[in-house]
Amino acid sequence: MADIINTALSGLLAFERSLAVTGNNITNANTPGYSRQIVNLADRQPDASAGVYIGNGVDVGSVNRAYDQFSVDQLRTGSGLLGQQTAFLNIANQVDNLVGGTTNGISSALTAFFNSWQTLASDPTSASNRQQVLSQAQGLANSISQTAGQLDTLQGNINSQITTTVGNINNLTASIAKLNDQIATAVGNAGGAQPNDLLDQRDTLLNQLSSLVNVRTNTESDGSIDVFVGNGQPLVVRNQTTQLSTVPDSYDTSQLGIGFGSGSAQQVITSSISGGTLGGLLQVKTQLIDPTLNGLGRIAAGLASQVNGQQAIGFDQNGQLGKPIFSVGNASVFPNSKNTGGASLTPVATSVGALTTDDYLLRYQGGTWTATAVSTGQAVTVTGTGSVANPLVIGGVSLTLSGVPASNDSFELRPTANAARTIATSLTDPRGIAAAGALQTSAALANAGNATISAGSVANGADPRLLVPATITFLSPTTYQITQATTPAATVSGPFTYTSGATIQAPGSAGPPAVAGGWTVQITGVPTTGDSFSIGPNTSGAGDNRNALAMAQLQSSGVLVGGTVGLSSGFATLVGVVGTVTQQANVSQSAQQAVVNQAQQAVSNVSGVNLDEEAANMLKWQQAYAAAAKVVATADTLFQTLLAAVKV
Repeated sequence: MADIINTALSGLLAFERSLAVTGNNITNANTPGYSRQIVNLADRQPDASAGVYIGNGVDVGSVNRAYDQFSVDQLRTGSGLLGQQTAFLNIANQVDNLVGGTTNGISSALTAFFNSWQTLASDPTSASNRQQVLSQAQGLANSISQTAGQLDTLQGNINSQITTTVGNINNLTASIAKLNDQIATAVGNAGGAQPNDLLDQRDTLLNQLSSLVNVRTNTESDGSIDVFVGNGQPLVVRNQTTQLSTVPDSYDTSQLGIGFGSGSAQQVITSSISGGTLGGLLQVKTQLIDPTLNGLGRIAAGLASQVNGQQAIGFDQNGQLGKPIFSVGNASVFPNSKNTGGASLTPVATSVGALTTDDYLLRYQGGTWTATAVSTGQAVTVTGTGSVANPLVIGGVSLTLSGVPASNDSFELRPTANAARTIATSLTDPRGIAAAGALQTSAALANAGNATISAGSVANGADPRLLVPATITFLSPTTYQITQATTPAATVSGPFTYTSGATIQAPGSAGPPAVAGGWTVQITGVPTTGDSFSIGPNTSGAGDNRNALAMAQLQSSGVLVGGTVGLSSGFATLVGVVGTVTQQANVSQSAQQAVVNQAQQAVSNVSGVNLDEEAANMLKWQQAYAAAAKVVATADTLFQTLLAAVKV
């Protein structure tokens, strides 16, 4: 009877515990991170009796989590990518609104500025038309600089988010290390049995950590999990942690990178961080915000170069060559804080057409300068030695070296971003608007031939030959000479062969070295010997609108990308690139969300609590418990019958 009772009692105890596990599943059906628990029953060792084995009942062998490591790993990987793409998309939407929206008005401001020159051309003497040109110039400069300022503010917000995210990562790793300690202790105390609830809590923290940064894990024999980041830097080893930190960028201290550890052992691991919110924030800085700011700066530099260049070859109402309308800041160079040499680089943007939207890293090694593009890491060409006579040239920027660099010293060159931040109007006097052409040409009244001279054009307003009156005199119908009124005596150049319609260019001056360019004219027709034509500065051209008309055409004239892309097209391309990147980010984020949803469903299919299933289990364990109790009652009846028989 004792064996029957013990067997039945073992069933009562096992089924009671099974009911408790089922009840725990039901009550935690909606608890985030909870994994359904499964009771594993094991029969007791039977006893041999009269040549046969009689069972001794049942024990609860273990209570395990319904858990699939592959599905969990898939979910963590997917969550990391989703966190990265969500962070990228959130910032990309803001950049798209700044650049492509109507609030900054750069596109409309560009159109309004060049239209104001067209209006001025209709009446170049109008003071109000001239003031309108200056007002539109101011509005355009403000639109560009304010948009650049908003991008800088967005950069600052990203720095704040990076700091917050790093703090959250450190809090999570500290909690994981604490749970590691508790789990290892619990496993030891329970003889290897797994503390399911603690494991669920740790998995929840690991899932949260994966959404912030890409991590890899390794499970120890005591149940602890080690967590690694970047190139294998250990964030958690059993119950010990190493924290991440934010560190100033080694080139630009206003930007933040990611450090691992502290003190002299600290490593900067920014380049190896990927995935999660942190990876997305770092990625959007280098792949979208910096190129957008650089692209805006290239527009600003191109605008200033083109407009100021055209202004310089026209005459204003004061009878002078035009002074610059726009001013922009120069390129920026940031030395690496770890440089050991005493060198510095002074940049000057020398070719707007060669400017790109890239920043560059320059490195000095073994007496040679090399450079790579920051966004792609691809090598780019560097020419020159860095001297004044032979400066380093990269991406449209010349750099003059001062001091002596040490081997492995490096510098970051940002050719255009500063131009977007600093563009402003430098001309305040409406009379200073150079609407008139710089040249005045005329044919002598005594000319006997039918040749005519064009209005002429100027290639460089800084050329001293512009202010030197000149006369073209035909020595024969097919040859001519040019006389310039230089001091102390006139300079005669030629003779030159005449071809009708061919360009005639100002010869070099006898004074200071002439800047390449000067004036050019075309003479068309048949001249006779002695015919002459005059070329000189247009100091009295108050009603002349030639330069205003030329200025109005600059909106579509090629200036960027080697002189093949105009300002409006360049800005439209910038807006298009930002819009494309944002749209791609939106598509990628939506697709990744679907992947995460599927991974979450796969985990739920294994680990989630099904209330219908648990209700069936409860009925099963309840019936088994009742049956075991019936066995106990039956055994008791048999025992009482036996006792009664013995008494008789």
